[in-house]
Amino acid sequence: MSLDKIIAAIPAKSEAERKKMRANAERLLTTGTAPQQAQARQMLDALNATILAEREKLNELLTKMPISARVAEAFRKRPPTPTEEKVLRALLNHPHATSGDLTRACGWEGVVWQLHFGTMAKTREADLWPADPSVSREDANFYCGILVDFDRDGSRFTMKPEVVMGFAALGISSKPAKASDTGGK
Repeated sequence: MSLDKIIAAIPAKSEAERKKMRANAERLLTTGTAPQQAQARQMLDALNATILAEREKLNELLTKMPISARVAEAFRKRPPTPTEEKVLRALLNHPHATSGDLTRACGWEGVVWQLHFGTMAKTREADLWPADPSVSREDANFYCGILVDFDRDGSRFTMKPEVVMGFAALGISSKPAKASDTGGK
């Protein structure tokens, strides 16, 4: 099959097939003959162009959706793991809390809540919207900020209202406090 036909078929290929195509092209870049290397570069360019075109099409579709619908769709597509659901419920049950408070609400030590929450948001960024650059780190984005409002003065996190609605559509919401959480009152 000619390279042009293979490239034309990329959009119909599965993620696994594309991964294999990319691996073969990358291998040929280092081990192939000069003509094979040129074809490998063409293949990689075509794979990258396809990804870019698909991302643009998805972004166009997503921007037309309300934020709550985007959140629901992103978490339907990739359901939260038990740990992710734990960090979500911690914030839903403790709005305007610090990372340390939220970490303790999860039953952990230190301030690992923010790491788990940021990683969860980052893995779904393409289906949600881009993270803003971090104010405190030049080389990073603030992934938590995709889903939360952050009060810098008190270092406190609160789920954005539209995001709360998206999670509610999935059955993920705050739960009433137990008597033990309120000192028995």
